[in-house]
This record gives sequence, C-alpha cells and structure tokens, in this order.
Amino acid sequence: MRIFKNRGDIYFSKINKKKSAEQKILITALVVVIVFTIFFITALAVKYDFSAKKFFAPEDINVTQTTLTQEEKLPQVKGKNNFIILVSNEKSLLFTILLQVDMDNISYSVSSIKSSTVYDGKSLADIYSKSGSQNVKNAVQELVGTPFEYYISMDSKKFSEYFDEFGDFYYPVMSDIKFKNSSYSLKLKSGEQKLNGMQTVNLLCYYLDEQNNCSAANDLILNSLLNKVNSENLKKKEKLFKLLVTNSETNITVRDFSLASDKIKVLADDKTSAGTYSAVAQYEDNSISKESLQKIRGYFVK
Repeated sequence: MRIFKNRGDIYFSKINKKKSAEQKILITALVVVIVFTIFFITALAVKYDFSAKKFFAPEDINVTQTTLTQEEKLPQVKGKNNFIILVSNEKSLLFTILLQVDMDNISYSVSSIKSSTVYDGKSLADIYSKSGSQNVKNAVQELVGTPFEYYISMDSKKFSEYFDEFGDFYYPVMSDIKFKNSSYSLKLKSGEQKLNGMQTVNLLCYYLDEQNNCSAANDLILNSLLNKVNSENLKKKEKLFKLLVTNSETNITVRDFSLASDKIKVLADDKTSAGTYSAVAQYEDNSISKESLQKIRGYFVK
C-alpha cells in the first residue's frame, strides 16, 4: 500500500500488518488470563487466609514474642541495728564483736573487743563466766554508751561450723604466723589463704591477745562479712537462720528475721557495694581509753 504519494513512496508492509494484528490478539488474551488469575487467587486468599504470616508460621509452629523485662529494683530500706557477738570456749569468753548494720548508708561498722577488757572493776571474761552473755551485753552497752538491740553467743566450735556453712573464705595474711599455746595453735603463710572457721577464730584470738592488734581483727571480720553475705547464701537464708537460733544463745526472733528480709536482700545482692568502718579499740593495760571509747560510740550511735 502506498501512502503520502505526493512525498515519495512509503510503503506499509502487508506482512507486518498481519503480524501486528496477531500480537494485539495475543496480548489481549494474556491480559484477560492475568486478570482472571489475580481475581481467582484473591478470592481463594480471602476464603482460606493465604497471608504471609500464615505461610511463614504454620499452625503446628508456636510463635512467641520475647520481651525484655526491666531489671527488678531492690527494695527501699532504712534503719540501723546494733549487734553484740560473743565467742567462747568451754564457758570461757574468747572475744566480743560489736557490729552495726546501717541500711541508711548500706554499710557495716565493726569493733573487736578483748575478753580481758575491764568494766567497773571486772573483766568481760569474769562477767561472762559468772553471770552469762546477757550481762556481758549490758556491760558493753554501758561501757560504749549506746544501745545494742541484739546479741549472739556461740561456742567457738559451733561458731566455726556456722562460719563454714557460708562457703569458702579467702583472706590476705600479711606475714607468716606460727603460734601455739595451751588454748590453740596457728600456722599460716603470708599471702592470700583459704581460712576455715576454726582458723578464723584462732586468728582473731591471735590478733587480739598476742599482738594487741584490734585493727587487724576488725579487718578480718569486715572481709568475712563482705565475702560471705552474697546472693548464693541469700538462697539458703532460712536454713542459715535456723542453724543460728539452734546453735547459739540469742534474742533474735523469727519475727525479727522476717522483718529484716528486705535488708538481707539488699546486703546480699551482688550489685551492692557495702561500705565498711573499723572502730579500733585502743587499750591502756586492759581498759579501753576514753578517747577511743568516744570514737567507738560515734560509730555505733543510733
């Protein structure tokens, strides 16, 4: 076919025209098929829930959402409690430990007192042997000049067994120790040593009676508190309390223990960094100096 006859000869091929018509028919048919397929699949999807969630998470697979929970906050605690701990051997007083647990500042204050300490003309050892632990508690309260609500009196053997219930204890011994007398013997090398309960009792006696070193005794007690009051022992606190009341003379009751539950939880938490204060008793013969007593009172005042 010739077109634009006035502008030269341009031809439209009959073969190409035939092919174009066939292409239009095929394209139209394809569009119809695609539209029908989309419509058919959509209808099935609505009826049978062909969703992506359904496809990737079949009915036989449980899908749970994992969420990060906020770290549990420790309870709010406050208050101060004073304790007197007496350790004896065959009804003879070995030493006395004064302890304050301060939950206002999350800290411990400790003062170790020799059994030979004189109050009102009598030693604490004499008071203990003649009238018992309760009267030693009263004497210490009057000597220091501040109240102590609780006392614990234990035989050294039971104390050492109870000490060991809290787990291993490592302590840096500053120098070699080799000592023996009629009451006990002690042999330790310098450096970090694993101490059992009886070794700890004997080392306290050695520091107090042989070296007159109340500062070293306080350090030993504070280290044991920081080491043994932990999350592992928190799990067995009921067992430990039961052992305490069955193996000692004490005025701590089940109610006292229950009320102190939050305080124990805070002190035993691994993230708690408890402060420590050493109230060192300075002696003049067997009497604590007045200046030293004033300083000790300052650590234990309520």
